[in-house]
Amino acid sequence: MEQYLLDFVLLAGGFTLLAKGADWLVGGSARLARMWGVSALLVGLTVVAWGTSAPEVVVSTLASVEGKPGIAMGNVLGSNVANIGLVLGACALVLPRVLESAPAIRESFWLMASLGLLWWTVSDLAIDRTDGVLLLLGFVAYNLQLVFTAKRGVREEEPAEGDSKHPWRDVIIGSVAVAVGAKLVVMGAESVADSFGVSDRVIGLTVVAVGTSLPELAAGLGAALKGESEVSLGNVVGSNVFNVLAVIGIAALVAPFDPSIPGLEDELRHARDVDFLVVAGFHVGAILLPRLGGARFGRWKGLAFLAVWVWYAWQSF
Repeated sequence: MEQYLLDFVLLAGGFTLLAKGADWLVGGSARLARMWGVSALLVGLTVVAWGTSAPEVVVSTLASVEGKPGIAMGNVLGSNVANIGLVLGACALVLPRVLESAPAIRESFWLMASLGLLWWTVSDLAIDRTDGVLLLLGFVAYNLQLVFTAKRGVREEEPAEGDSKHPWRDVIIGSVAVAVGAKLVVMGAESVADSFGVSDRVIGLTVVAVGTSLPELAAGLGAALKGESEVSLGNVVGSNVFNVLAVIGIAALVAPFDPSIPGLEDELRHARDVDFLVVAGFHVGAILLPRLGGARFGRWKGLAFLAVWVWYAWQSF
């Protein structure tokens, strides 16, 4: 009984931090976009995506160090599915235009290319430090491309009513809040999941993935409620690329995915042969579904994403 009470406190505290942190993060990011004269999409792809992906970095790296890289891999693949199915789906229900315009060709390319690179590194059922460096170099190239193609020369705007006068402070505090909040939620959720005796991969794909995707959900819904549809979309695309290239890259650099770890080879084989196909399907859906029907049916598209994600999460158990 005491353990269940502790789990409830962890979950409640985590959700509270996520909600408030997301509000600071989105508000500060939108203000930075206006200050720098760049699009809200770019800020969503970078600042918001990095902040909301912090839990994946922490959780996956710790899992690798503790000899549970199956959780790290499941966390990344499951988070990418949750980001599209749960986050984009929920955001589209609040603000339909989130799914009424598709990602640009450049973002679509990185969404698929990053996943292809990760699949190649895991194809031999191991991820060593060289693979980790390769993934991080891909992440550097992705961010350099974002910087060099950013919209330039736009006059800085005056703060809108209600804008924070300290956007960087809000972004930093918001990022810390969502990271801590997500960790608390994951701790509580893992405790509950462990009692059912499910595998590391399943825990990573479901409980941990949803927990570490809560910042994306909170930030995405916060952006949708503020009418910042590009921040919602950019947050998901940027977070997915970040997860694949940076999260696994950092985790492998700190603690390589060694096939001698008991059970890891089977978990990576299942990830390579099954889970990657599921993630690729969700990525293709995020690219193609918004293009179907044009600027219409945003809520129906969001509902479709949510329904498929719920089915996938249920089947994973």
